[in-house]
Amino acid sequence: MAQFQLMVLLIFLASQSESAKAHLKLIWKTFKCFSNTDYISEHKCIIVEPEKSLITAELQYIKDVPKYNATFKLFMPRKPSRSFQKVIDVNVDVCQFAKGIHGHRFMTIVVKAFGKQGSQLKCPHPKGFYVYPNINIAENLPAFLPETDFKIEMNFLTSESHIINTSLTGVLIDPIKRKAKAT
Repeated sequence: MAQFQLMVLLIFLASQSESAKAHLKLIWKTFKCFSNTDYISEHKCIIVEPEKSLITAELQYIKDVPKYNATFKLFMPRKPSRSFQKVIDVNVDVCQFAKGIHGHRFMTIVVKAFGKQGSQLKCPHPKGFYVYPNINIAENLPAFLPETDFKIEMNFLTSESHIINTSLTGVLIDPIKRKAKAT
């Protein structure tokens, strides 16, 4: 029942706040990656300066991955304690997703952020060097999101083990409101 109420609230907020999307800005605070050395020999996870709204990932796969899943978790602060609470928890079969089967709205947002490099998320996933430059998740965020801190965890895994786990923290701010407060 609580999930249904949350979905109704999100749909209502989305319909009421299309203008919010035009002025909210995403700023990344941290971007951490932890890879399984059985699959990935080198990796870099970088927040692109100076805006801090873009991220880049570089991965050297040392073996093919025939099939894998991706999980996406979004955490937002719970009032009044401000500790993070899981809001979204999605598990997607990447092979089925790449074929257009079993799509999920939030994973679609993530894949769109990868731009042209999103086509590299396929099965089987051959070994090699992959670069995902200037990933801009902010362009594809839903308009209903409020100014807030948040945390995202994305994990890519096989049925036996993880391939790479990522953790990002950031903040959505309204520069117009902040500028008005400063004056």
